[in-house]
Amino acid sequence: MSKQFKERAPLILFLIALLLRIVDIFVLRLDELLGEIILSKSLGLVLVIVYVWWAKHKLSDIGFHTRVLRKSLLIGGLSVGGLFSLGYGVQLLALRAGGEPAKIVLSAIDPKTGMAGGFVFALWLIFGNIINAAMEEGLFRGVMLTHFRAKFSVWKALGLQAFLFAIWHLVWPIKHFLTGEADTGQALFEAVGLLISTGIGGLVFGYLYYKTDNLWAAFLGHFINNTVLNLIFLQIIEGLKSGVEFSLFLAIWLLGYLALIPIVNWYSKKFNLPKFRHWKS
Repeated sequence: MSKQFKERAPLILFLIALLLRIVDIFVLRLDELLGEIILSKSLGLVLVIVYVWWAKHKLSDIGFHTRVLRKSLLIGGLSVGGLFSLGYGVQLLALRAGGEPAKIVLSAIDPKTGMAGGFVFALWLIFGNIINAAMEEGLFRGVMLTHFRAKFSVWKALGLQAFLFAIWHLVWPIKHFLTGEADTGQALFEAVGLLISTGIGGLVFGYLYYKTDNLWAAFLGHFINNTVLNLIFLQIIEGLKSGVEFSLFLAIWLLGYLALIPIVNWYSKKFNLPKFRHWKS
């Protein structure tokens, strides 16, 4: 593989995966039929696997390996899981302090489409989140960060993959605008919110990979994030609400993600985790 192609490979893979995503959402509209864009997620994962194989590497070379696995899963799970526990707990206390008879409930809902279901649908959402976390972590952190770090500084590489990860999510406000679910102002507000939230998430997931040299840490954190937002809701008088519909929860969520960066850094030093290894140019 030539050096020139290697430098362009992340963007090429991004555009191919984005095209699959656009077809899935805007043409096939599987999210409206199944509650999941499972086709593009699955094909995107295959794309990552095929590229790694074609580049004469193994999935372990992009972080899917068992070195320091237990410690990596611990930091990925406890950091994101603890953040959500704090967010929901504080929001629940704030609602009750304001006289709202709020409680936390479990319910399977796809917040992007509003599609809801029972136990089987919950399992379907969980399965979709497994595929999604594997595909997005494999592409944005595994492939992109591995390539970008060979050329750029740590923070520039982390920032670039996080920026592309944020752009990746703009399909949703675009769709909501085109289908009439949102007017121009609402779509722009959603787009800005997604750029900020997914950009911060992408930065932290990338940092998790960078400080552990193990992609399973970011995978687990990503999976927990999406699954909690699919299955755990706050019930108030108006009905079920996702945590991110409350400004207090949203502030804790976003600021908490940023706070994970020094926490992950401390953890990696305390437990002497291996340094991130990028592919050689």
